[in-house]
Amino acid sequence: MAMHVMALCAYHGITVRRRRKGLAVYETRTIYIRGVRSDVTYAEALHEIGHLLGAWQDSGIIVAESGAWLWAMRNALEWTPAMDRAMARWLGTYVETQDEHPRSDGLPAPGHPAWKVLSKTGAKPSRRRKPSREHEPLPMAASDARDVSRPRPPR
Repeated sequence: MAMHVMALCAYHGITVRRRRKGLAVYETRTIYIRGVRSDVTYAEALHEIGHLLGAWQDSGIIVAESGAWLWAMRNALEWTPAMDRAMARWLGTYVETQDEHPRSDGLPAPGHPAWKVLSKTGAKPSRRRKPSREHEPLPMAASDARDVSRPRPPR
């Protein structure tokens, strides 16, 4: 799993740094992750890569987090129940505290593709949303649809 993360990062020009808490910095194409030693830390690492390569990263926090998790799920060599539980727990904290986040626009509109992962947290589309921005269902980006679980050779 660690080799897969490193191969993805090398292929996509992403720098990896060690840090106890995950972080992705778009401007420098750098992710900060714990060492990949289990399926859960593998999911964390893929999630941080998803912040650089996944859909909706310019959206409110909940939709951006959902996009990063969706990218992780689609690009993992294997997605285990433990990874699913960890994702639901971490994403659920954003849902539970959405009013405290400055980047929060609330939950996306019903039918938005982010509900593929948000539904795992127990959230429902009918929950109150902030009125600042409307999130309409978006078509999947080509980069989300393709499987990049194994890096392609450079062109």
